[in-house]
Amino acid sequence: MSIETEPAARRETARNLAFINYALLFSAFFFAGAPALVAAIIAYIQRPSAAEPARGHFTFQIRMFWIAFVLALLAGICALGAVIHILVSLYGLADSMGWAGFDDMEVVIGQVAIDATLLGLVAAAVILAFFSGLWLIAASLFGAVRLASDQPMGQSRTP
Repeated sequence: MSIETEPAARRETARNLAFINYALLFSAFFFAGAPALVAAIIAYIQRPSAAEPARGHFTFQIRMFWIAFVLALLAGICALGAVIHILVSLYGLADSMGWAGFDDMEVVIGQVAIDATLLGLVAAAVILAFFSGLWLIAASLFGAVRLASDQPMGQSRTP
């Protein structure tokens, strides 16, 4: 390989890795986020040595990962809050019925109150999880289209 073709080959390799990362980020919605973690690791490793426009795409992919991660984390916190709310409600119900232990506990679902707090937590968890997935899918498609047209991320091509 000659000296002149080496930078072109490295640029093409970085571009192909950026495409693979977009595919991993897109598929993360369908595989519980694991491919997104792999894509973020690849982007962190490749970003320092990549030439533009791949460097900008790796930076964008890292941001995509962290935004989706924070949204999913907030969704998980809301879901955990809903579970804790249900358990506290069940404990209060069992305590008021003279509960002596888990062995003697019998709860009829109709006795469990569904209040605004529980509904709000469940709704927030669903909405945040939806936006996390939507963000991964939409941003992956947007980035892949820009990469395919050889446009950098974060700035528009001037005519």
